[in-house]
Amino acid sequence: MTDTQRRIDGGWQLRFERRYAHPPAKVWRALTDPEHLSAWYPFPVAELDLRVGGIIRFREPDGTPTDLHAEITELEPHRRLAFTEFDEETGEHRLRLTLEPDGSGCVLTFEHTFADNPWAEQTFTGWQGCLDALQATVRRIDLGALDDIDGRPVLRFERSLAHPPERVWRALTDPAEVAQWFPVGVDTVPEVGTVPEVDTVPEVGAPMRFTTDMRGEFAEGQVLECEPPKVYAFRWARSVLRFELVAEAGGCLLRFSHTLNGTDTTGDRPSVARQGPGWEQCLDGLAAVLDGTAPPDRDRLWFLGRAETYVEEYRLADGTWSRNGDTVEMRVERDLVQNPEVVWSTLTEGDPPVVGAAAPVRFTHGYLEPGAVTGVEPGRAVDYAVAGGAVRFELRDQEPIGTRLVVTQTLPVSADAALALAAWHTHLELLFAALHGDVRCPWPEERTEQLRRRYAERDGRQASAGE
Repeated sequence: MTDTQRRIDGGWQLRFERRYAHPPAKVWRALTDPEHLSAWYPFPVAELDLRVGGIIRFREPDGTPTDLHAEITELEPHRRLAFTEFDEETGEHRLRLTLEPDGSGCVLTFEHTFADNPWAEQTFTGWQGCLDALQATVRRIDLGALDDIDGRPVLRFERSLAHPPERVWRALTDPAEVAQWFPVGVDTVPEVGTVPEVDTVPEVGAPMRFTTDMRGEFAEGQVLECEPPKVYAFRWARSVLRFELVAEAGGCLLRFSHTLNGTDTTGDRPSVARQGPGWEQCLDGLAAVLDGTAPPDRDRLWFLGRAETYVEEYRLADGTWSRNGDTVEMRVERDLVQNPEVVWSTLTEGDPPVVGAAAPVRFTHGYLEPGAVTGVEPGRAVDYAVAGGAVRFELRDQEPIGTRLVVTQTLPVSADAALALAAWHTHLELLFAALHGDVRCPWPEERTEQLRRRYAERDGRQASAGE
């Protein structure tokens, strides 16, 4: 990150540089899509005519029209955008944003040149905040939308594809093409005694088979809807996947939804931290199949970043507490893609818990005083005493992959439950990152305080609602 400010020709030039772990095309959308641009730019966008000579009109945050506007002076898609902004109070401002590919990501260079005025330092600091907001905006692009319908989480994604619906339909239904982007092999099961044809249209009600190490209910499904080349939906175990294609200029819009079962770790709300990034990767793979290119290289740090975005955006890891007489029990849990053996090894660091001894460090944190270990189920659970209560770590099997980590703590009703939840929430964030190769030190006290305030505000509202 490089930020500079200098005098130039009797005015000021501010220059900022940021690296994004996202391709130029994705960052470009945050720079040029009115909705995304409004999320980070100082003024929301009312109108944007994306061409050289086109006008950008801004509005006040409350929607009130304003005279502030800009004219686009340079435009090279996915590479360069420049415009001159006109403001009656501060005069003419020249802004230029350039994207340069950098490995799997890109580097943004942003320059702002304007006449001499007393607001230079404030403008410099303001842009730093805006660019932080741009980073968050880019992370949210392509993020699946999450709804709850009748107790079932529903993830929704949209992708604009530069291919006609007929071509995309083939990539959604031809087993040979599906195998190149879907997480497992998929096939419809032909009737006994028949020979499947290459271009056979899936029939509603037809059973489906999911291969690649899928067992039990995870190997079974059924076609629910089929209207070529518009709608294709099927059941996979107890979840429902639906693809809808809408023709548009230059290709089509894909609307994809995944309705999870909402009843257990295969498809409850915490599992969205795994499901969301997984579908993003699959949909990127689908686009690559259609374009005839190699799919993007996604490593575990990419997954970590996307999973953390889903967790924070939809509060997937927020803890809960309940009161029982003079005692409060709090609970936090995390969906982990690693198996229990890996999680247990990371927690113990070669120092397995022993009844009567002190709890290993990674089972504790600095906001409590751990006592002796009172129970151990090797590879599965640890119980230990704390002042005024007890803590239990439990590693549960999670279908079809991974571990569901559940931490509970009992404490006196007089204790600060918001702080206890915030501390464990932070602790499991650090563990989650470490499991993906990102060991973060020291303890982020400001994050714990942020979470404490969030829990206190949430639980205060809940208490008021119950009065």
